[in-house]
Amino acid sequence: MKFSARLAAALAAAASAAVIVATLPASGAEGSPALPPVDASQHLRIMPLGDSITAGVNSPTGDGYRDELYQFLVPVQQLYRTDYVGSQTSGTGADRNHEGHSGWRIDQLTPLVPGWMATYQPDIILLDIGTNDARQGATADVMAQRMGDLLDAVLTAAPSVRIVVGDLVPNRYGTYSDTASVEQQRFNRLLPSIVSAAGPRVTLAHVSAAVTSGQLTDGVHPGQVGYRYMAWVWWRCMAPLLVADGATRWGLDPLPVPVPDDRLCSN
Repeated sequence: MKFSARLAAALAAAASAAVIVATLPASGAEGSPALPPVDASQHLRIMPLGDSITAGVNSPTGDGYRDELYQFLVPVQQLYRTDYVGSQTSGTGADRNHEGHSGWRIDQLTPLVPGWMATYQPDIILLDIGTNDARQGATADVMAQRMGDLLDAVLTAAPSVRIVVGDLVPNRYGTYSDTASVEQQRFNRLLPSIVSAAGPRVTLAHVSAAVTSGQLTDGVHPGQVGYRYMAWVWWRCMAPLLVADGATRWGLDPLPVPVPDDRLCSN
């Protein structure tokens, strides 16, 4: 079954019966063996992909979550030769490359994916996108279809890449019931179906389980504390994908109240 058909079936099932989407077939191949971990013994190319949150807007250094994540990956681990990749640069951290584009929607990324994959050959993509779609009037159903198309483009262009998709921290404009925030919350409820339909190379990171709307200092972007919590979620969700000398060190959990693994990450 093609990805677009699996996605349509998943979204229809979720809308009609709120089904548990873990029962959906992954990559159209039931019973397929578990994927091997990413071999990070030589290098680990990570592409932070998304909008202004990926770019680090509203963080004091302009690095956003990226430098916080780098600290988990390099000084704490002492295992990985980590390299952020992408055509954009911002911030003051040790590695400033990324593919974060302020103001962009999901569908604006999709046509550029083949070129980015060919140029940068990422091992892991950290995908955080959708805030601007809702702010520009897209419904959750439209956002879901756009996300399915984007994931399909990435998986087609990069046959071995792993993708960690972050859910959205609903925007706060003095109320939690404005149209954009409502559609973002609806989109979050559709994301498990989208990720399951995309197959075993895609993981869902429940960023909103750690970063609250109250930590969006301008109603849209996290402050430094929110970005630190976001980095922790990325790390917790990507660490199981990696192998490096058979060891993984977690680092110090920055969350004031620890969140169980099954609330942070899912497939």
